Amino acid sequence: MITFLCSFKIFENWSGKMKLCMASHIVLDEIIDLEGKKTESLGGPVCYGSLLAKTFNFQSVPATRAGKDILESEMQLTKCNIRLNKNQVDPINLTTRFRLISKKNGGRQLFLLSRCSPITINDIQDSDAFVLSPVIDEISPDTLSQIVNREKNRFIMVDPQGFLRKVGDDGSVTNKSHLELDLNGVSAIKADEEELSALTGGVTSVEGMKILRKKYNLEFIISTVNNNIIFFHKNIIYSITLKKVDSPDHTGLGDILATGFSCAYLKEKDPLWAICFAAGSVITALQSKGRGIEKIPSSMRLIERNSTYFYNTIKFKVID
Repeated sequence: MITFLCSFKIFENWSGKMKLCMASHIVLDEIIDLEGKKTESLGGPVCYGSLLAKTFNFQSVPATRAGKDILESEMQLTKCNIRLNKNQVDPINLTTRFRLISKKNGGRQLFLLSRCSPITINDIQDSDAFVLSPVIDEISPDTLSQIVNREKNRFIMVDPQGFLRKVGDDGSVTNKSHLELDLNGVSAIKADEEELSALTGGVTSVEGMKILRKKYNLEFIISTVNNNIIFFHKNIIYSITLKKVDSPDHTGLGDILATGFSCAYLKEKDPLWAICFAAGSVITALQSKGRGIEKIPSSMRLIERNSTYFYNTIKFKVID
């Protein structure tokens, strides 16, 4: 492993808004943290991602669905960079709701309380980039393929979490051990160890990432292991270690990571800086000690400071 240094790079030329399509359900989260405190919050990748995209000076183009019960949160949605049109409000089904119970080992127990209607290709609007991150099968594998085929020349990030989840009779959410998902044409994927295992037939870590890259010709693969972010691009594996932060809520960190990378890469076309800005967004969120969407950084300066630290401490290894 080699560590290299570089001077601080501030993206002062970030002018003019690009469009980022965040595709997932809006979620109403009931979060029970390690202290037993219960917080109700807007959530889901579309909320976490759209709010972070605002910090990166992107216009959010949400591809989402919610029930009439979301109208009580209209002002919060506006703050999240989301403005729903009437076709995105389901007149029958409630907004997707989860109960999230945090565990001391850093994991969480998840329960589905309600589910809104699916997202289709007709919900996907023209954008510069797409982050497709279903929470509970609202984007089907067929819809994913339709989006990829229609947007062949665009940047597409996939977070497979919602494709992997299954719901028990008591509403408890667990993950499938195997997942067939066509990722041909996708630009990037963010997958944790469990998701890598399901996609590769049980192989995780760097070997699992290599299998995914070879099978689907993915340009970027991001994985997370404990406090480490692993980034695979071309024939180089990069690793970033996040310092442990005593934060009451870790919800949405994967969404922050995927969105931070997508926005930074679209702006500068520099993969190394993009993964550092993704990590910088995550650690800035944790340092805020906020719960739910309150943890999303609104200050680009704080993200830049943390990103530069990671740029100067990132490790890399050339592999065959």
